[in-house]
Amino acid sequence: MIFSSLQLLTSDATYHDLALRCQEYLHYRQGWADQRELAEDMLFNLLVEYLVQAGVPRHQAEQFCTDSDNLTELAMRISSTLGPVVA
Repeated sequence: MIFSSLQLLTSDATYHDLALRCQEYLHYRQGWADQRELAEDMLFNLLVEYLVQAGVPRHQAEQFCTDSDNLTELAMRISSTLGPVVA
């Protein structure tokens, strides 16, 4: 169980999804409301699931990601760590 969780958290697909969603979120922050909301919702859902898989209780993960400052800081840190998304 622990090994499979570790594989999920460190898989290339997870990193690619994180990098892509963070890039979208940061790009659309200043865009149209519907684009901004969609990018925020997608990043929120992905980060909550990632945090839950990492062992954070769902309620705490949702509460943390609900704060847009936390979401923005995570997106900036993840993007700077993982770099731009390459197709």
